[in-house]
Amino acid sequence: MEEMGYPNQALANDIKPIRDDMILAGPAFTIKGIGDYNDDTDMRANRINLFSNMKQFGVPLIYVRESGGDKIVAHYGEMTAALGRACGVVGALIDGGTRDTGFLLKQDFPVFSEYRSPVEAFGRWSYYQWQIPVALRGALTKVVMVRPGDFVFGDLDGVVIIPREIVVDVLQRTETLVNDENTDRSDYESGIDPTEVYRRRGRL
Repeated sequence: MEEMGYPNQALANDIKPIRDDMILAGPAFTIKGIGDYNDDTDMRANRINLFSNMKQFGVPLIYVRESGGDKIVAHYGEMTAALGRACGVVGALIDGGTRDTGFLLKQDFPVFSEYRSPVEAFGRWSYYQWQIPVALRGALTKVVMVRPGDFVFGDLDGVVIIPREIVVDVLQRTETLVNDENTDRSDYESGIDPTEVYRRRGRL
């Protein structure tokens, strides 16, 4: 992506999987959160609609949540994950806190987050908007904007956001790079001079 003019797509280094082998891969369904102390029944009922919205896509989605800078509560847990899975969600990216980790692990449900917390969000934090651009903390910039449909990829090394309009191009370039690196690895193992390998790739 740097070669394509997108050098700042990596998220903050402290956003990590709850288990090392978990992987996120899919288009983003975005949720924007805010500190909230005046929640009401109408707002809670409205939020349930977002899960109905998920079903309309008919493709696996990554649940992406902006916490609004809150560093205390758990912004995602067991019931949200269970409901999301029923609506096509295959993983969650939370720039904030999570809980019910044991359940998520038993369900083998990929979740990436900044921290874990037992603190209940109800009455302290909420969300009222979804499928709008959200701002997650970046590794190289203060924030990385994530739009609905942008592609999320995460593994043990971290998370990157691939703008939706370049996803196919990035995939094709990545496949080429992986094939080249597999060839280079085999050459190293067979004893070919590393200088020759680097020269062949135009690195010398």
